[in-house]
Amino acid sequence: MDNVTPLPPPSHPCVIKLDQLQFAFYQQSKIEIQSPEGMCLARIGEEINRQRDEDLHFQLLEQVGLLEVLFEQVNDDIKLPARAVTGLADLMSRVNEFLMKR
Repeated sequence: MDNVTPLPPPSHPCVIKLDQLQFAFYQQSKIEIQSPEGMCLARIGEEINRQRDEDLHFQLLEQVGLLEVLFEQVNDDIKLPARAVTGLADLMSRVNEFLMKR
């Protein structure tokens, strides 16, 4: 005979409220709930991260397309303001990071 008694059903759901720092971390990663043996029971946040990554990917592709058009129209006589050069350098850095990850 088995002497293990079943747990009663929970009367109230378990609610975990995140503070601002925890929420910011959650938006940048995912939460995994594991059993005592280390088996993954649930993953939370993967869909949010996937959607964010897809949005960033498409935004980067749009910016690269605009950059391509800009470079085609620029000739040697055009001088760009410092702010434009900084923005282009930032964009190229993001493109480089993206390509390194792929």
